[in-house]
Amino acid sequence: MRRLLAPLVVLALFLGGLWLGGESLMAQQLRQIAAEQPMLGLGAVRELRDPRRIGVQAAALELRTDAGTLALPQAELWLNPLRPTELRLALPARATLDSGPGPLQLGMTDASARLRLQPLNGLGMASAGLAAGPLTVEGRDLAQGLRADARLTALEADAPPAAAAAYDLDLTVDQLEPGLFAALPLPGRLSLTASGRVWLDALPRPSTLTPDLAPLPVGLRLDDAELRLGALHTRILGRVQADAQGRAQGRVALYTRDAGPLLQAAATAGLIPPKLVTLAGTMLKTISAQPLPEAAGFRFPPPAAGELRLPLTFADGKTSLGPLTLGPAPVFPRR
Repeated sequence: MRRLLAPLVVLALFLGGLWLGGESLMAQQLRQIAAEQPMLGLGAVRELRDPRRIGVQAAALELRTDAGTLALPQAELWLNPLRPTELRLALPARATLDSGPGPLQLGMTDASARLRLQPLNGLGMASAGLAAGPLTVEGRDLAQGLRADARLTALEADAPPAAAAAYDLDLTVDQLEPGLFAALPLPGRLSLTASGRVWLDALPRPSTLTPDLAPLPVGLRLDDAELRLGALHTRILGRVQADAQGRAQGRVALYTRDAGPLLQAAATAGLIPPKLVTLAGTMLKTISAQPLPEAAGFRFPPPAAGELRLPLTFADGKTSLGPLTLGPAPVFPRR
């Protein structure tokens, strides 16, 4: 019995030292990152001292980006000893977002994030996720839920030339009220489920935390996306990537039985010219019936019965719906 007890005591002491030392090292590294990175602000940091988790609690945490500053009164960063390459972040129920006009109070229910790293690849991001229950802005309902997941995948032959990393995406947004952030006269709340792939010009890792080095998207593929706007419904499939000038090139197709109301909603929001709303149903049907060739290897299925397929083409810096030019093509983010 004594021979069995001695190794157990040694093992317990070893694990205890690893737990205590690991939390102290994590706190030290977090302070160092905050001191070196202007985009991150940090108040006090303390070790959790929870036997189930190795982690720290950070107070007065700020994330500063070009889009604004997100301030968190506190957050917990931890990992499970059985999965030491996956970091978990528990977010508080309240936060403040300041994008310029003034601070907004955000309410977040069961909000959390996760990040899995590759220790043998410069701590590159292997996967990441974000989830939250009901969200509010200034006490008003913003969304019923949000979930996003990204998983690193191999670069294949069809990747954009500037791509250095590819991630498979899954996104769910439930009952978003866009009017809380912008005065868009849309016909109801927005819900979205989407899966696809995004290509980046660099692999996200700690060395790319500065704005000058942060990875930027150079391509996006939507394999299956469903968008609901009030009672209106559309499917979106396609692929776009950045051209030499940084504008989108490629094609996206909208499959819908609500073409007229969707065009009206887009025109009212200022997304398309109002003249498109006056398109006769016959013209939309003609555009829908036109053959749609592959775009960068992406195949577009024919529309279902009673459905229109409206192709948005991005080429030469312009956006077109069939033969009709709508305006300039969207711009990919650039440094």
